[in-house]
Amino acid sequence: MALKEFFLSKTFRNHFLAALGLTIVLLWLTMQILSFYTHKGESLTIPDFSGMTMDQARQVAKKMSLRFEVEDSVYRAGRRPGTILMQNPGAGHKIKSGRMIYLTLVSSIPGQEEVPKLTDISLRQARVLLESKGFIVGNIRYIPSEFSDLVLEQKNKGVPILPGSRLDSGSAIDLVVGGNGVSSETTVPDFTGMTLAEALALFNAKLLVAGNVQFDASVTNRSDSMSARIINQFPLADSTAYVPAGSTINLFLSIKPKE
Repeated sequence: MALKEFFLSKTFRNHFLAALGLTIVLLWLTMQILSFYTHKGESLTIPDFSGMTMDQARQVAKKMSLRFEVEDSVYRAGRRPGTILMQNPGAGHKIKSGRMIYLTLVSSIPGQEEVPKLTDISLRQARVLLESKGFIVGNIRYIPSEFSDLVLEQKNKGVPILPGSRLDSGSAIDLVVGGNGVSSETTVPDFTGMTLAEALALFNAKLLVAGNVQFDASVTNRSDSMSARIINQFPLADSTAYVPAGSTINLFLSIKPKE
């Protein structure tokens, strides 16, 4: 039988269709098995572990069939040692059951970090840079300068500190900032009822600095801290008394409204 006649024969056609059908069935079965194995379409929303203790995190992870591993520990002033500071992936991400989540705990012992160069950048940039390195903004002193809002000096405990020097994480860095025609005095507004984000915006407008920020027991995670409201402040609001620009205001926040 000629090759052309074989390809056109009923026997070849039947065998070809049978092989094609078997291939399709095998592919379908493979996809079903893979879908079952990988739990296709099943995903979990990662909870917010920040502020939890390890025991609390274990209970939540067990209920959701999640796994976690402590990746690092970082010192943060004002945060309770042993609680969770950060997580990766972050809260709200969709993942499959059994996925590993990496946690960063709050250390009880301050580590040392290199002090970044803060001069010749804006106060806003300096604030972000300091916080990213684990430091806090200390006192801000404004002096007359043609360069408004530019950081002119950086100090620690009143002594100039060079970039590259090492300090304990959580240390306060004082800044000397230029003020082009800006008054060296300001008044303390009433921050009660505001969120922390709203208060920080007003701090910038009033040339004030957030000092010690404390949350009460009703604030247990990052989401709570973002929605918490200020229930008290020190110094108290006073529209008649003037304080130096760059003065610090301590804030106390809660989820529960002040009675």
